[in-house]
Amino acid sequence: MRQEDPVATHAAHAAPDADTRAMRRAIELAARGLGSTSPNPVVGCVITDASGTIVGEGWHQRAGGPHAEIHALRAAGPAARGGTAYVTLEPCNHTGRTGPCAQALAAAGIARVVHAVSDPNPQASGGAVTLRAAGIDTEGGLLADEAETGNAAWLTSVRLGRPHVTWKYAATLDGRSAAADGSSRWITSAASRADVHRLRAESDAVLVGGGTLRADDPHLAVRGHEGATQPLRIALDTRATIPAGARILDDAAPTLLVVGEDADTRHLTGVELLRLPLHDGRIAVQDLLTHLNLSGVRSVLLEGGPTLAGAFLEAGAVDRVIGYLAPALLGAGPAALADAGITNISGAVRLDITEAVRIGPDLRITAVPVPVTPATKEHGVFTGIVEELGEVTAVEQLEEASRFRLRGPLVTEDAKHGDSIAVNGVCLTVVETADGEFTADVMQETLNRSSLGALSAGSRVNLERPMALGGRLGGHLVQGHVDGTGEIISRTPSEHWEIVKVALPQNLSRYVVEKGSITVDGVSLTVVEAAADWFTISLIPTTLALTTLGIKQSGDPVNLEVDVLAKYVERLLAAGVDPLHATGDAR
Repeated sequence: MRQEDPVATHAAHAAPDADTRAMRRAIELAARGLGSTSPNPVVGCVITDASGTIVGEGWHQRAGGPHAEIHALRAAGPAARGGTAYVTLEPCNHTGRTGPCAQALAAAGIARVVHAVSDPNPQASGGAVTLRAAGIDTEGGLLADEAETGNAAWLTSVRLGRPHVTWKYAATLDGRSAAADGSSRWITSAASRADVHRLRAESDAVLVGGGTLRADDPHLAVRGHEGATQPLRIALDTRATIPAGARILDDAAPTLLVVGEDADTRHLTGVELLRLPLHDGRIAVQDLLTHLNLSGVRSVLLEGGPTLAGAFLEAGAVDRVIGYLAPALLGAGPAALADAGITNISGAVRLDITEAVRIGPDLRITAVPVPVTPATKEHGVFTGIVEELGEVTAVEQLEEASRFRLRGPLVTEDAKHGDSIAVNGVCLTVVETADGEFTADVMQETLNRSSLGALSAGSRVNLERPMALGGRLGGHLVQGHVDGTGEIISRTPSEHWEIVKVALPQNLSRYVVEKGSITVDGVSLTVVEAAADWFTISLIPTTLALTTLGIKQSGDPVNLEVDVLAKYVERLLAAGVDPLHATGDAR
């Protein structure tokens, strides 16, 4: 048992500052698992007894091993009964390689559970509901932002279906990553280079491109950190020009070489290869990240040169930037970042600097991209691309409406009163926001026309903000105005996807056609088959993992919104207007 930061004595409900200190300690413990728990999250747990004294601590140490709550309960022993558990992530509610932590906490006699972040994984979520059903006082959201930062890799994987990407670079104060002759050893100090090995030890994978392979012959393994799990070394080499004797191909750490589908790799005997299709001679960033995520990689340290960094930035796949700036000037030579598809200052990727510290003579700056402000409800549309799997935390019955409180740290990070957020495909107006949650009032008519009336505290929901003006349309145009509700008829799994059959209200059947678009619980999908009273959709693993459609069962209701263009065409035809040559107002 560790007690470096004891929590002050408290009665049944600790004072707010005591809760905060205990949770912050849990966050510190969680960080000890960085680099060793993937594909699982990092989690920390602190248990205090009934008087408020810390009696147990734990953290998730490795994938497949006991979870943080189990370590803390073992350390606490009988003293846990009647106490409080502070956990950085909502206790799990499923049996995987380990048992459900929610049940373990209840069995130990814990009286109160405080978690920082709700579990967005539909396969493991629901722990808070189980705890409340067992009569345990359960609260969420304490220090959620801090806990999310520490668990950014896993949360990015669950919410976005790809690994979290950190771009690391070293440059002079005038932004040069090498001299005019190409020399770059060494721009930064030994202290900065040692710090990079720490970043590698905390990452699942380290990635470079062909230019860095040819120029530097990098090794990329972790040095100076005893017991560290070596990251997967990934090299993008579309034509497989890497020599068989390259340093990255030794046995110091595992290596994955990513090449084009037709690359000649006969000289690379025994090397693990990933063949991906080329687009304009390049491997698509999203193709690569999707494959890595499916293989269990949750965090990637991008150490490639300016061209690779530009490609990732253009793809919107840089989640954190760490720059090591040396007190030196070169005046000429390659810049740290090459073309990222930005042609005007208005398109600049703005960053929020979260840390600036001295590393030897150098300056290490850490920053994260500032989210693009979404469009407001007056001119916003949705796309049916779910941004976040949220949770209903409370439902209050009003006189002519229901007030919903929902947790969604991503969609609320820049939301304000009057903004719109789609909840299971229903456009709702934000009343207030606080601590990663937002409140919306739902009128009785909307409850009657949608499946929102069936939601209760603990229900998982699909969340999406309106598309920003000028943003890229990922799905299809979605208004957030539900046309009716359907019902899951059946689910048929296959090797690569799952076919779901949905009952279709008769008044909507004329708008649903094979290969057409439909929105189901806020998810933009393509119709596979369509009949008079049903249709089928195909769900890929990413959709199953990142939306509520992965947990819907036969008989469950779903909100449906048909393609609005079909309704406009129908109206034009009813007015006797040829839609292909309409020029006037068909009202």
